[in-house]
Amino acid sequence: MMIDEPPAPRKNLGTRVLTYGLTLVAAAVAIYGMTEFLAPITAPKTGECANVTGYSNEPDLDTVSCTSSSANYVVTESLAKSKSCANAYADMITRRAQDPEVKICLVPLWEEGACYPADSSRMELTPVECGADSFKVTKIGRDGPGQSCAAEEQRYSYPEVKLTYCTATQ
Repeated sequence: MMIDEPPAPRKNLGTRVLTYGLTLVAAAVAIYGMTEFLAPITAPKTGECANVTGYSNEPDLDTVSCTSSSANYVVTESLAKSKSCANAYADMITRRAQDPEVKICLVPLWEEGACYPADSSRMELTPVECGADSFKVTKIGRDGPGQSCAAEEQRYSYPEVKLTYCTATQ
């Protein structure tokens, strides 16, 4: 004697499409995440611009177009962690374990006429109100190291990226 079993309930077409779609999205996110995490960062080249955020002891760097409003530093060179930056305002070392340890030498992209804090542990270069604890960027030269500053001004010259600043204490 044979017992007839009822057929298994069939999922409707909408449920199957939704299940397949969610599976594909999850797979795509997982693959993207793994390739992003496992692919080493390419060290930026001299003259490339970056958006650097965070604190000086643990900064984050994203390479951006030099015309981007978020560009706040320009790279003077990338070198081995053990080497020193010859002429840089700041430097940072890549932090991800899968990356080769690279020191990235940076100079600021200040705005002429703006004031910046004289001392800050933040990497962002956010202008502040001019006052006792700030300096003002009085002149920017983009033609190389030939620019001169007034006697009471500080001169910062970065010939690697053809950038010179004159600043005055407030």
